[in-house]
Amino acid sequence: MWLSTDELAARLKIPAKTLAVWASAGRGPRYARIGRQRRYRLSDLLAWEQDQFDKSRRPNTSEPTDRTRRSQRRLPTRKDRRRDH
Repeated sequence: MWLSTDELAARLKIPAKTLAVWASAGRGPRYARIGRQRRYRLSDLLAWEQDQFDKSRRPNTSEPTDRTRRSQRRLPTRKDRRRDH
């Protein structure tokens, strides 16, 4: 099954112009030119959607990131400051 640019834009809830920009930049789902029109094969679209989902998944939250390591550092207390003198 093949989708037109307008059908795909409606499915993704984005402007058709965005698909044109993606196509010219080599991004977005695979397409075939049939005449002057771009057509998107449903199986290619489903694979692209799955790939986008996989890329957007959050990293393993059990491992601290640089940002959480910084926030977990203990702030110096008065007692610490007295030890430094």
